[in-house]
Amino acid sequence: MSAYQRLPSTSFSPVPGTHDTIDGPDHRTLASYDLSWVDTRGLATWDRRALPDTPEIEASVSSFARGALLRGIRGPVPIEDLIPGDRVAVRGGGTAQIDWIGSRSYDAGAERPMFFRVAAHAFGASGPDHDVLLGAHANILIDSPRCHKLVGGLQAFAPIRAFEDGHSITAIVPQGEVTVYGIACSGQEAILVGNLPVESYHPARATGRNLTRTMLSDMGKLFPQTASGAGFDAPRIPYLTVSEAQGLAMTGV
Repeated sequence: MSAYQRLPSTSFSPVPGTHDTIDGPDHRTLASYDLSWVDTRGLATWDRRALPDTPEIEASVSSFARGALLRGIRGPVPIEDLIPGDRVAVRGGGTAQIDWIGSRSYDAGAERPMFFRVAAHAFGASGPDHDVLLGAHANILIDSPRCHKLVGGLQAFAPIRAFEDGHSITAIVPQGEVTVYGIACSGQEAILVGNLPVESYHPARATGRNLTRTMLSDMGKLFPQTASGAGFDAPRIPYLTVSEAQGLAMTGV
């Protein structure tokens, strides 16, 4: 098992200590992110923040396209209508509370984000039940005995881009204004989108290989709900690399 696939054994808090501040001015390019989260009073709070335009922050809000239908307690709900505190269905039964929602909008003519259109039943019994549009950094849950030799268990999260075949899973760059979204819970969850299990965002995605003081500072600004020190629960399910997921796809997941 590679270092990338090993998971932290404890919870993760992106809030830096007083000694973890960035030395000197920060000259990185900024982008605007709309954030909402459950505050210490248990209420949904909103803010728009200018944050560094880094791959790690972009990945946090690049799992779902506007219009993606998640299953709430009263039925399907478009992601843009969800608020922190809502509960959504997860793989294996039950629901999980949304603690944070982040999004980024791209104007027409600006650099375009990539999406992946997943056709109905692209993953057979694992879904989706209808066509789904996912962001470029979405990870889907693979539940297969073939995962065992790679991660030591039956389940792993795999990048959706690894399964792009130009037919059942197609990379597209929409025209016009688009918005991408990310959802985070207190821990790592497999949220159902059209019955396809998609990972909620967890910092283990970004920090498994590149945990730095700068990233900790960025994550602290990105996830205001961690200001109380709550952090994220330890992740439960490991990740496949793109090449490992492609190998599974070639042999049949």
